[in-house]
Amino acid sequence: MTDKAKLLGRVRMYDFALVEVIEYLDGHPDNAAALKYYNEMRTAFDKAAAEYEDAFGPLTAREVDTCSGHWTWIDDPWPWEGAED
Repeated sequence: MTDKAKLLGRVRMYDFALVEVIEYLDGHPDNAAALKYYNEMRTAFDKAAAEYEDAFGPLTAREVDTCSGHWTWIDDPWPWEGAED
């Protein structure tokens, strides 16, 4: 598995954990353990996403840098394309 695939896997793992804990918090908004877990997963997701974007480019079109006057999102394979194993 490539470094890119491993890192994208970590991003997806933390994203999944966030979705699950957000759904739990919708029904249990004062659960201290769930709030702590959310904060831990959010920090881990942000770190993994930043690491991925620094190495391989934006994860979504919302993070594309347009300062060059060019829509760079189309220049490289998208995160879900071309993951060599």
